[in-house]
Amino acid sequence: MKAPCTPSQAEKLILALQPAGRIEECPLGEVAGRVLRADIKADHDFPPFDRVTMDGVAVRFAEVGETHGEFRIVGRAAAGQPGAFLPSGRGSAVQVMTGAVLPEGSDCILPREWYEERDGKAILRPGVEVKPGVFIHRRGSDHRAGETLLRAGRRLGPVEVAIAAACGQSKVRVAAPFRIAVVATGDELVPVDGVPREGQIRRTNPDALAAALRLSGHAPAELTVLRDDRAGMRDGLAGILARHEMVVLTGGVSQGDLDFVPEVLADLGARLVLHGVKQRPGRPMGVWQMPAGTVVFGLPGNPVSALVCLRRYVLPALVHWGGGTPRRVSRHVLSGEFPRPPGLTLFLPVLEAGDGSLKPSPVANSGDFAGLAGTCGFVEIDESFAERSDASYYSWSPS
Repeated sequence: MKAPCTPSQAEKLILALQPAGRIEECPLGEVAGRVLRADIKADHDFPPFDRVTMDGVAVRFAEVGETHGEFRIVGRAAAGQPGAFLPSGRGSAVQVMTGAVLPEGSDCILPREWYEERDGKAILRPGVEVKPGVFIHRRGSDHRAGETLLRAGRRLGPVEVAIAAACGQSKVRVAAPFRIAVVATGDELVPVDGVPREGQIRRTNPDALAAALRLSGHAPAELTVLRDDRAGMRDGLAGILARHEMVVLTGGVSQGDLDFVPEVLADLGARLVLHGVKQRPGRPMGVWQMPAGTVVFGLPGNPVSALVCLRRYVLPALVHWGGGTPRRVSRHVLSGEFPRPPGLTLFLPVLEAGDGSLKPSPVANSGDFAGLAGTCGFVEIDESFAERSDASYYSWSPS
């Protein structure tokens, strides 16, 4: 048994883990929100040719003064067409469209607004100052072929998808979704559609935790209930651990006579990362890692504790392990009175107040999950918190 740690210490220990992970190739149209697992390099120069950036005419700069700004339009170049040629005759011009290849032999673009077009000629307006190289996007001026444009670990949004498409990546190597199991323990649990007898309750934790995982973009979790039987729990967990990269257990992690989870995990070869966090609710929380890399979160069985611990530790860890960056925790002003447990960090449910601050909405106890209805999340109150100061805020829906 390790000594209890603080929430910040627990967070560091968890994020430092290296869980088992898989990589898969995914069609470009399905990668939004996924985490890139292989660098993407430019397969050509960006742009791939000298590109015209304004509608107008392409000319030779040296002839602007010689022709007194009068050019004969002898050709046309549009986007998507092969490159045109500017004839060698003095005063020649090629009409160009935005996105066209710069006609060979030209080095200057006169935008349509700079000249009048009359009798097949482009005649510069008085007072226009012409410079060489203007309105030309030179080949390779943004990026060169072979340059790394996206590094592994980046979460793929619209910008990243556009870059991958420009590099011809019809399929992208991304982190495969974690295979997650949510396991509740306890003889008192009956199915949602069951009728509890005296001493029994309907299961709520697996469904609530699975809902939080789905809202955060994770694949549906396998839901299981294991009874308070050491041998049966060992057999059940062994199979679950073999099929998943992460397992979230609720219940059976404290020090009661029927809290078999720590012993069973030890029997199965798990390495203890932490057990006990100086927090309320959720003090008995534990974390283990199996030899094959599977990470096991042992959350308390009380529903409020389980939800708070999942949001505070599990969801950010999944983002981090997937190669992404956990969402930045916001800070909000907290108004109102609330009890504070000595020596423990308090996770306090809150409501949104009309002035933009958060209002405490404490529940009766860590089993009062119905008391969370209407709350938007919770704040973390540690020893540094002062009356009416701001506090770290965790929304129930982090995505």
